[in-house]
Amino acid sequence: KRETRDGEKDVSAEGTAANDAISPAKGDESTVNLCPEDFLQMSIIGQFNLGFILTRCRNHHLWILDQHACDEKYNFERKCKETVIHEQKLIAPLPLELSPSEEHCVLEHMEIFEQNGFRFSYDPDKEPRHRLSLTALPHSGSGGDGKKAVQFGKEDVGALCAILGADGTSSSAGYAAGFDTGVEGSTIAGVNAVRRYASSAGGGFSQGNIKSDGIVGPSIVRLPKAIAMFASRACRESIMIGDSLSPKIQANILKNLHKTEVPWNCAHGRPTMNHIRSLAKCLKDDDDAVGKHVAGPSLSVID
Repeated sequence: KRETRDGEKDVSAEGTAANDAISPAKGDESTVNLCPEDFLQMSIIGQFNLGFILTRCRNHHLWILDQHACDEKYNFERKCKETVIHEQKLIAPLPLELSPSEEHCVLEHMEIFEQNGFRFSYDPDKEPRHRLSLTALPHSGSGGDGKKAVQFGKEDVGALCAILGADGTSSSAGYAAGFDTGVEGSTIAGVNAVRRYASSAGGGFSQGNIKSDGIVGPSIVRLPKAIAMFASRACRESIMIGDSLSPKIQANILKNLHKTEVPWNCAHGRPTMNHIRSLAKCLKDDDDAVGKHVAGPSLSVID
């Protein structure tokens, strides 16, 4: 499976046993195309095994959607876009020792750092590398479910500098510290969420990719800890396997999936959907059978 430039998903019929059933006949295409707009035009067949939604797209292909992964992906992207990281003011400024590249990065992208909950004081009279001090750090609650709150520190300044393309000791150490123990979502799944978030940001995080409003590709620049936290919370808050869904909720899942930027996988990498087979031949056979029945001999009984 792969995503094309125009946002379509290509499902190759080669190399998988499951796709042997949809291997094309002569003259047919060996690729099934699906784009986000197709979600709004899908016909819902129903829920399967209290975990999946069976749908038919406008091109008469049968799809199976993972109800948990679909809902999780929508919730994850919504949290990344809408969540406001609160700041916690420090009793006294915390001096920073940054490389020239890192110090320039903070000053150049101050708005991005403030969006992530950092506040700085700047003293131009101090020596280079020591002109910035932290006056506030990002703060996040437990999410209301008793989980330990995510702890942010000055090392996260280096993590954000690394994402923004700066070089220096703080950047390298800070990025690694973004997955320190005790952080909500600091598991392999959390690391995968960060990597997928970065890879979906239009070619990765780099200064050339960053717009003036703090957007990287399709997404807001976020700290690795925050991304892992959002992925963990989105997973726990989403519809679960085993939940019975009404037709209205199933339709809402498809509508929400259409709103996502990268709908093909959840934050942790779980596929949101899979292609089962083409229904075109089945529908044609049914039409032919109906046609033969109508055109065939019939018996009329007259009273």
